[in-house]
Amino acid sequence: MDRSQYFLLPDGRLRAGWRLLLFVVFFLMLVMVFDSVAFAFLRQLAGASQMTVLGVVSVSHLATVSAATWLMLHLIEHQPFQAVGLARPRESLGEVALGMAGGITLVGTVTVVEWAVGSIHFQSSGTSAASTLISLPVITGVMALAITWEELAFRGYPFQRLVEGTNPVIAVLISSLIFGGLHAANPYATLLSTVNTMLAGVLLSIAYLKTRALWLPLGFHFSWNWTLAFVGLPVSGMEVIKMPWQAVPSPDHIWLHGGSYGPEGGLVATVVLVAGCIYLIQKK
Repeated sequence: MDRSQYFLLPDGRLRAGWRLLLFVVFFLMLVMVFDSVAFAFLRQLAGASQMTVLGVVSVSHLATVSAATWLMLHLIEHQPFQAVGLARPRESLGEVALGMAGGITLVGTVTVVEWAVGSIHFQSSGTSAASTLISLPVITGVMALAITWEELAFRGYPFQRLVEGTNPVIAVLISSLIFGGLHAANPYATLLSTVNTMLAGVLLSIAYLKTRALWLPLGFHFSWNWTLAFVGLPVSGMEVIKMPWQAVPSPDHIWLHGGSYGPEGGLVATVVLVAGCIYLIQKK
């Protein structure tokens, strides 16, 4: 066997695994540059809020993954940036809307079930509506940045090369394991919250595979996080905004509602996420 076949496809392109490795090299090189700039900037902002830090870090990560993706598509694939799954503008609005409706529906279901069984109750947070209205656009923007870089990283170029080089099932498992593992470092994370985040990764990956575009997972991911915050619940262990109301968990049902981590750390979310995955798999 010609040794070049270990590196090259019959059409002369690098095999998917080598292209994935090259993406990782570009990513690691770029993340050192962009994160250095980001943290230098944050050092100038003494006592920066959690949202400011999250926003700056999200910009850095988005710049990193976008640059690494562009380099691979431009230099290796000879394709435009939109080829990562951001093409098809006619279908994009419908897929984003469908994804947003799905995220709202699933979070709404989790919230209603938890409230109905008494594992959470709602009360005033003491925050004024005016204060919330002022901060809501900033929070929405930061969320959009955060979910965009996560989708590009976990359902974008590296995931697509995993699909090409292995098969969809293996690619979904690997990507979702890494996605869940990275969230294990979040405040109040538990084994169940990590498993649920992996399930969310599976759902988002299926959404990409069904459409071969990032619009559906982008819409779902954004609306899931935004709806959690709007309801007054933590988002992956973080309180991202103070609404005039808040959902207060019962100390007796942490396994059900996820405690301080939020619904993503509870069993209700597990059931809902599994149901969402089954629905997407069966949907034509």
